[in-house]
Amino acid sequence: MSALAYMAGKAVDLEPLSRDDWAECMVRWANDGDATHFMVTGNRPTTRDQTVQMYDGLMAEGAILFGIRARETGDLVGHVGLYALNWVPRHAELRILIGEDYGRGKGWGTEATRMVIAYGFERLNLNKVWLGVNADNVAGVCCYEKAGMTREGTLRAEIFRNGRYYDAIRLSILRDEYLAARE
Repeated sequence: MSALAYMAGKAVDLEPLSRDDWAECMVRWANDGDATHFMVTGNRPTTRDQTVQMYDGLMAEGAILFGIRARETGDLVGHVGLYALNWVPRHAELRILIGEDYGRGKGWGTEATRMVIAYGFERLNLNKVWLGVNADNVAGVCCYEKAGMTREGTLRAEIFRNGRYYDAIRLSILRDEYLAARE
């Protein structure tokens, strides 16, 4: 377990994500076409200063960000967080990026997603955690479904990337579903 681990998993730990760590990693990941292939991020070149401004803006909006650290190597391999927290209906948007190519396809994204969902329900008393994913991102959709999320619907031609439009799938998990699966 990393010294800064806020939540410990089997393969990854989630830790507070500092401004410096975000800036150092995100400038690399946001400019990596493989890491952002299915995302809106990556449509334009990103500088370190822009990533710092992004971090500051997210923190000002109340986002809760975690670094994903591989237990085996101690490397920061991605980030995950809860965004757009709405305290009246008690829901939040989950966003995740496994930025390091060697971290993809190992189940680390699924584990980190499960950990953040648990955090949202058990620590923040949320009622719903949701996300949107590019419909062509088969591995991402599979990851979120393994983590217990259910498809809510499709947003047609929602994302423009790689010279074309993609549909986006909206998935979510409700508190009652999370609690039933935990038992």
